[in-house]
Amino acid sequence: MSDLAKSYSIKNKFKSMKRKFWLVAVILSLVTTYNRAAFAQSPTNTIAPSSNAQEIEKTNNIKKLFELIGVKNLSRQILTELLNNVKSDYPQVPQKFWDKFAAEFKSDDLVDEIIPIYKKYYTNEEIKQLITFYQTPLGQKTITVLPQVYQESYDIGRKYGRAAAQRALKKLEAEGYIRPSK
Repeated sequence: MSDLAKSYSIKNKFKSMKRKFWLVAVILSLVTTYNRAAFAQSPTNTIAPSSNAQEIEKTNNIKKLFELIGVKNLSRQILTELLNNVKSDYPQVPQKFWDKFAAEFKSDDLVDEIIPIYKKYYTNEEIKQLITFYQTPLGQKTITVLPQVYQESYDIGRKYGRAAAQRALKKLEAEGYIRPSK
C-alpha cells in the first residue's frame, strides 16, 4: 500500500472514530432529553447558583445522573468497538500496545468534560427531575432502548438523505443545471 493510501486509510479511520465519539455525545444528549416534555411543567430557574455549595451539589447530581444512565460504561463500549475496528486494519501491532492504549483512556475524564455542558443547559432542579425520571421503569427502559432507537433512526435518516440527494441531482440534470451522470 502506498504512503498516500495509508495516510488516506488512517484519516478515514480517525474520521470514523470521531463520528462514533460524536454518536456517544448525541446518545448521551438524547438519553437525558428524550422525555423532556415530562418536565416541561417545571419552572426553569435561569439564575446562576449563588454559592459554591450549590455548584458542588449540582456537579454531584450530574455525576449521579451520568452513573444512572451508564455514561462510563457506554464510553468504554464505544472505545472497545473503536479499537477493534482499528486493530483489524493493523494486525502487525501486538495486543500489548492496544491494551496499554485502552488503559490510558479514563472515562472519568470524559465525564469531567461533559459536566460543564449539563451545568450550562440544566438547572440543579432539572437534573434532580431527570434523576427521578431515570429511576422509574420507563426511564430505565428509555436508557436501554434509546441507543437502538437512535441507530435505527440514523439508518433511516441516512437512506432518506441519500434518496433526497438522488432526486435533487435528477432534477438538476432535468433542468440543465448539471450534466447527466454516466
